[in-house]
Amino acid sequence: MTDSNDVEELYASFAKIYGDGKPLRGVFELIAAVHAADLEPEDVTEDWLRTLNEDWVYGEALFPFQDSAANRLYQRFLTGG
Repeated sequence: MTDSNDVEELYASFAKIYGDGKPLRGVFELIAAVHAADLEPEDVTEDWLRTLNEDWVYGEALFPFQDSAANRLYQRFLTGG
């Protein structure tokens, strides 16, 4: 089970890295990406956050990864399938 404090800290790091005034993906989508990468929020590093597709971060692309298998898993987490 993911601790809400871990999620809050993770999203704060995400927002700090990418926060430049543009709207960012929401926490639900970020957590789906984290789980698609087989990570837990407490295991995510700033280096990993920086690997996310920047167009995805700002809602301009559908998927966060370069790897199509990871993107399919991300989509399954989003849709509950």
